[in-house]
Amino acid sequence: MHRLRTPIRRKLLFATLTPLTAAILLSWLIGASLITDRIFKQAQQKVVGDLNSARKVYWGEIEHLSGMVKVAGLSSDLSASLRAGRFSEHRDMLHKLLRSEQLSFINIIDNRGVVRYRAANPRAAGDSLAADPLVARALRGAVSGGSQVYDPQRLARENPALAKAVSIAIKATPRSRSTTRGSEDRGLLLVAAAPLLAADGSVAGVLQAGQLLNGDSRVVDTITRIVYEREERGAATIFLGDVRIATSVRDAGGERATGSLMSSEVASVVLENNRPWSDRAFVLNDWYFSAYEPITDPDGATIGALYVGMPERPFLTLRTNINLIFGGVLAFVALIGIALSGWISNKLAGPVRALAEGARRMAAGERIEPIVVNTRDEIALLADEFNTMAHEVSTLKNTLEQKVERRTAQLEEKSLQLLATQKELAKAERLSGLGLLAAGVAHEINNPLAIIRGNTELLQDEIPEGAEEREEVEAIMLEIGRIERIVNNLRVFSRSGIKRVSIFSLGNVLDSILDQVGHQIPLETYRIARDYWGKDLEIEGDQDQIRQVFTNLIINGLQAMAGGGILTIDLSPNASGESVSVTVTDSGPGISPEHLEKLFTPFFSTKSRGTGLGLAVSYGIVSDHGGEIKVTSREGRGATFTVSLPLKQGTNGH
Repeated sequence: MHRLRTPIRRKLLFATLTPLTAAILLSWLIGASLITDRIFKQAQQKVVGDLNSARKVYWGEIEHLSGMVKVAGLSSDLSASLRAGRFSEHRDMLHKLLRSEQLSFINIIDNRGVVRYRAANPRAAGDSLAADPLVARALRGAVSGGSQVYDPQRLARENPALAKAVSIAIKATPRSRSTTRGSEDRGLLLVAAAPLLAADGSVAGVLQAGQLLNGDSRVVDTITRIVYEREERGAATIFLGDVRIATSVRDAGGERATGSLMSSEVASVVLENNRPWSDRAFVLNDWYFSAYEPITDPDGATIGALYVGMPERPFLTLRTNINLIFGGVLAFVALIGIALSGWISNKLAGPVRALAEGARRMAAGERIEPIVVNTRDEIALLADEFNTMAHEVSTLKNTLEQKVERRTAQLEEKSLQLLATQKELAKAERLSGLGLLAAGVAHEINNPLAIIRGNTELLQDEIPEGAEEREEVEAIMLEIGRIERIVNNLRVFSRSGIKRVSIFSLGNVLDSILDQVGHQIPLETYRIARDYWGKDLEIEGDQDQIRQVFTNLIINGLQAMAGGGILTIDLSPNASGESVSVTVTDSGPGISPEHLEKLFTPFFSTKSRGTGLGLAVSYGIVSDHGGEIKVTSREGRGATFTVSLPLKQGTNGH
């Protein structure tokens, strides 16, 4: 008795749990990875879209400012006051405009670019702003707006209050570039300028207005409200250089992080290389899905950046929750699988052990009691068959040799039948090969035979009645008829030949065929267009077989145009440059759809005297060369045969 090394129950349990465990772990890893990657990718894509919205808001502020100065500049009274140098009657209106639009300054400038009146600082006037690009454009009659950086001196000149409000203390920020500056004293402003038009339409001067962004949270709050609805979901920032001058990002104390710095990694891309940034970025004290784009002044220089972003932490929490859910579900499934696998393996192991014991006793020649398995599965079927086998073994032991001899005789008989069948198949294959060769030879003979017949008929016409030579010519005609009958008998077979590969000019072959085809078919009523001239290519292949293909196609095309017509032959290299396509197009009546499907079938022909082998043989030749032949046709509009052939044959060509 052999001792069991590993019980089948344990093997079944292992075989069940191993793929189950692998599938569970793989599903966990792939599922969690795909879901979280998709979530993170969508979050980053959303931030990019949010940046587009933020840009629209930012430029919307500039366009609003430009529209305001444009409307104000349309006042002819304002241009008249500029010419007269008196602004007292407009002072209240300009101050009201400053307050209602929350502007930082409004200036009236003459047509030389000299400031004539500052509504926010009436005492400062007489300086020239002609070099300012926005003022210069307005003097040329165009309304323009943009972002500009003013130094403290210019801010004080425009509005003494700005010099005090602009300064922002710089705060040390993790991952930012090191700096020795203690504060940012420059100002980033939205500025617009519009021409003041005189009554005659000329530019009398410029109306300029600006809005300081330093410490002004209106724009970033508008962006945050439009894009994220509330600050917890995301934030927006306007940078002057790498300093946050207006932001909805909050620090650990819940205060706006004004004065904190941009991370050095982002600054090198956005500020130094003037390129947008879309990726994870360290913002203040945490990671955010971020998108930055440069803010440039009217001269195209990068002066700051616009930022939108969403904190990464909620998504990390979501990923953790997804992993926990996946883990819990898969662990529960694993426990169910373990319990079910153990129960099934125990149910299977008992009957298998009984069968093993029965087999041991049968081998020992002992009496075997029927094995009873109370299940309705393959194990029960196996037990029934085992019981039947045991009964058969006990009753047929004495006649075993006779059955072996009978089965051996039957096997020998089947073997003889198989050998006979193999011989028949080999014979049929040889006959088929012979038929293919005969048909090819017949078809090859037929074309030159037609030329011989034509030339002989011409010779017969030239010899007068009663001449001795005429009898010889008539004998030739009789022999030609005999050869034609032999050829017709051979053409019942398919064709298969050996290629004799050489390099030849495809155009020369086509010219040769067209020059000789007149011996078979009078060409007076036909026009042959040789569009392939000037496009000749050399190919590898069996020149005679290729000649046969195009001879068949050209003759078929001419015969299809019973009353005459146009036969067009063209060739062109295919896009890959490894093959060439030749088209033969006739202007005949076309081919009906039901005939198109059978066109290359052996022995199918639409001609009264056709054999139906020409196109079938051509199809075989083209296929043997590694090419293909196709036909397109519409009834009443002719037919086009397209033959595609490789420029070079494979190494197996003969």
